[in-house]
Amino acid sequence: MQQGIIVDRNKKADFSMPFAFPVRIYETDLAGKPLGVNNWYWHEEIQFCLVLSGSMQVIVQNKKYELQRGDGIFINTGCIHMTSSKSNPPAKYLCLNIHPQIFSFFHGSVMEQKYFLPFIQNTQFPAEVFSPACGWQKQILELEQRLSCILREERAGYELEAYVRILEMWKILVLHINISVRIPSEKKEIQREIKQILTYIHRNYDRRILLEELALEVHLSRESCCRIFKKTLNCTISEYIADYRIQKSMELLEQTDLSITQIAYDTGFSSGSYFIRKFKELLHITPAMYRKNKKQMQH
Repeated sequence: MQQGIIVDRNKKADFSMPFAFPVRIYETDLAGKPLGVNNWYWHEEIQFCLVLSGSMQVIVQNKKYELQRGDGIFINTGCIHMTSSKSNPPAKYLCLNIHPQIFSFFHGSVMEQKYFLPFIQNTQFPAEVFSPACGWQKQILELEQRLSCILREERAGYELEAYVRILEMWKILVLHINISVRIPSEKKEIQREIKQILTYIHRNYDRRILLEELALEVHLSRESCCRIFKKTLNCTISEYIADYRIQKSMELLEQTDLSITQIAYDTGFSSGSYFIRKFKELLHITPAMYRKNKKQMQH
């Protein structure tokens, strides 16, 4: 039997979303990401994206989707995904994040059992691409643009209007999706293991990460750890760690006045010189020049 929507009422939603009305709209500019890539992550919210400019690739649980300006994509809750720009200048896209608790249908209701849980809990439904050339998909894309205006203007009663639009988007989506197929249980287990590996890296990137410790944390052998990571995310664990550290260093370069050496140590690099070399290899610019360019853009 399907379970009801389990929400910890004392826990805030991700992405610093407002707890009382857990909906967030924001833009992502891939020009601000290392090599135009927003690396592997996942979130509890469902997400609707709309490409505002350029073109980009979205990988959701190892399946690739190519999106052009005007296209969109739905990404289900808990699905590991990444985005990368395929254009110059890099792509920009609109994100609408909606926490499942916004669908506060009472447990056992037709709304919950027929129109919500079968989709939110189905791991065979990680994503759905929208094109303005398709009638019902175009409706969803237009509703997301309308929601962007509603949520930013915050006029009287905007929460009610936004909620109505969200339900309209959801209705259009679920009435056009076939979710009868189930994903094999072994693939579910691999997704769980990948999330454990990523979580461990995100929590420990600022210190030396030993493969033996990581494997022990996720209850896998070193070989299994490396194999499933490379097969699922198409990069090695060491490559991902280096990319993630560079991403965190970029944030410190932009937001603090810490020295280059201090930033190197704070993001897990063994030395300032090694950090500078890896940064330049990835971004084709030194950390000092990156910081200088960012400060010039802010003034």
